[in-house]
Amino acid sequence: MPRIHWLDVHPSTGGEALRAALADWGFDILPGPGPGSIVLVANQPDARLIPAEGNEILWWVERAEPESVSAVLSQRPGWVLLQDRPPEAAREALIHLRQRDLGSDGWLRQMMHLASVDELLRLALERAIRLSGARGGAIWLRREDTFYQRAGDGIFPEAPLPRQEAAELVRRGEAFLLAPTEQLGILRLADPRESPDRFLRGFNDMEPLLLNAWQLEESRALSFKDDLTVAQNRRCLEAELPQAVRSAATKAEPLSLLFIDVDDLKRVNSSHGHPVGSLLLESVAMTAQRLCRAHDRLYRYGGDEFCILMPSTTAAGARKLAERLLQVLREHPIDLDQGKLPVSLSAGVASYPEHADGAGRLIEQADRALLRAKAEGKGRVVVAG
Repeated sequence: MPRIHWLDVHPSTGGEALRAALADWGFDILPGPGPGSIVLVANQPDARLIPAEGNEILWWVERAEPESVSAVLSQRPGWVLLQDRPPEAAREALIHLRQRDLGSDGWLRQMMHLASVDELLRLALERAIRLSGARGGAIWLRREDTFYQRAGDGIFPEAPLPRQEAAELVRRGEAFLLAPTEQLGILRLADPRESPDRFLRGFNDMEPLLLNAWQLEESRALSFKDDLTVAQNRRCLEAELPQAVRSAATKAEPLSLLFIDVDDLKRVNSSHGHPVGSLLLESVAMTAQRLCRAHDRLYRYGGDEFCILMPSTTAAGARKLAERLLQVLREHPIDLDQGKLPVSLSAGVASYPEHADGAGRLIEQADRALLRAKAEGKGRVVVAG
């Protein structure tokens, strides 16, 4: 008869239901902590509740945030399940724990220990590919009515998928919907050899945590959005640039930053009014967003300044984008009732590691290059150094 220790920190009907089910399945339930497996019933994971005894813990909780899950699993091996899951899920988790299988090579523990959406998806995709025997795969996440690829190994194109197209892929069995109630995203696998039940079970286990991480990212994205344009704001750049530099350093890849200034915006505001100035900024942002690649990021840095962060791009490549942007805007002046308003930009380019060894230095070098562009007559691109 399998033996488990029962620690009921916050009694609940969900806890009572699980205890009754485990007793029916023949588990020997011992009150209080002890050696071996522990079922800990609580409102949420809390590292302060971890007892001194016990080899591993099954947390049976009412709610769970990624940060709290990370905290408890970094201190004691275990599994975290919400009490709205069927008791069978807890029984299966206990079996894995007793076998020291924390979800096939520890994959679930790794996922729960990571709070970011991208890390969760990367590990989940790797496991789905391995369990399905597929040649590769990708995961798209939904934003409004479009699905954008967030994890993949290059086997599927990175193009965004309209909601209707994604739904058609699911209907034909060529994709699998993740978190169906929220339509969080879709998983596509190339030539899977195993039944979907096997590799989708892991997504069911991680669904609450992935949803929490996704919702946290969505709320953060709103606070990082510029109110006027399609760009992110300066706060977002300051948060993301150090991460981008660390990623570039890890991969030994270049990273470029464009600093763009809308020439003579103050004169436009004085001559035509601030609504026209706002229209000019929106036009610049929309055109820049259209010319950027899927993994480039556009930010509004200040009143008349924008930045474009370009991963895996040299200074020469960033300069080409800047010159293309200046050309397109120059060829498409803004139509006003009193005529056409020409659009002119100045741009500075700096790259890691060619011109800078860190995030702060990269901004400084790109800004200096921009000042040189304006000093040399505006409407041009200058590369740092």
